[in-house]
Amino acid sequence: MRGRADHGTKSPRPEELPVSRARVAVCVVALLASALLAAEAPAEKPPEKPAAKAAAPPLPLHTLEGPSGVYLTQTAYIANLPDDDRVMGKPAFAFSGVKIGRKDLESFTMSTNFARRFELSYSFQRLGLGDFPRAVKNATGVQIDHSSLLHTLGLRAMVVREGEGVPGMPAITLGVLGKKNTEVNEMDNDLGGALKTLGYNEDAGVDFTMMASKTFVGVLPKPFIVSAGFRNTSAIHGGFVGFGNERHTVFEGNAIFFLTGRLVFAAEYRQMPNELKKLGKVVREEDDWWSMAFAYVFNNNLTGTLGFAHLGSVLNHNEEFCPLAQLKWEF
Repeated sequence: MRGRADHGTKSPRPEELPVSRARVAVCVVALLASALLAAEAPAEKPPEKPAAKAAAPPLPLHTLEGPSGVYLTQTAYIANLPDDDRVMGKPAFAFSGVKIGRKDLESFTMSTNFARRFELSYSFQRLGLGDFPRAVKNATGVQIDHSSLLHTLGLRAMVVREGEGVPGMPAITLGVLGKKNTEVNEMDNDLGGALKTLGYNEDAGVDFTMMASKTFVGVLPKPFIVSAGFRNTSAIHGGFVGFGNERHTVFEGNAIFFLTGRLVFAAEYRQMPNELKKLGKVVREEDDWWSMAFAYVFNNNLTGTLGFAHLGSVLNHNEEFCPLAQLKWEF
């Protein structure tokens, strides 16, 4: 009889068994190694979206007239430019106040921008005349209104960006300010045309401005900005006493120093045209304006400013130390 191996099934030879088992062992080891490597390899993460660019701090401030600047003077920079490619920037608002001896000045301003080169602004200013109406009544017997209201609509264009074309080139902005005083005509009528003898001729006028600004980095421990320019105007006391029939080109400028990342010191000077004629002790000639102030950036939306201004002769008083304040909000 033959064994089961004779029924068509060939038994492996003894020398083949170790080779087959070795191959199986190699395959098992390779699979285990691949599994371990796969487990230890960091999983692929989806590509991250670029982080949104942080909003720039709310500087520059708003001038009392609405355009971007310090308090009395402009800078060539535009406030609240968009951080992306939007055509239209978000608006900025500010409320400012100045205590001018017995008088007071409040200003509400707003601005927006478009195409990253143009700024549109508006301001409503109220000058409380303090004891000036009483001085007029004592001198003339006529009672006049106790406030002067001034509306200003501004449009500015940054014709040269900083560093554009030539290294070291400052930013240059050209602007036009249309102003309307809604009270001065009535005041002049009450006085029988007396304001016209002092130089007043119109209740509306236009200022043309040109400002250049340059930021310096590395000269001082912190950056600082210097701005200078010219204004062509017929305004008397900025328009609070109307507008004369002669135009004057005057200088204005400012310097802004970053003391820390949030605290800023600013000083500014604005030449006045001195269009107003003197009338005894009731009305005095205009003087140049200047101010010094500290601004603090609370966050990327809110800035507060405290300081003082020298406004010289304001109608019937010489105002040399006038506390000022401003709160500015950018969306």
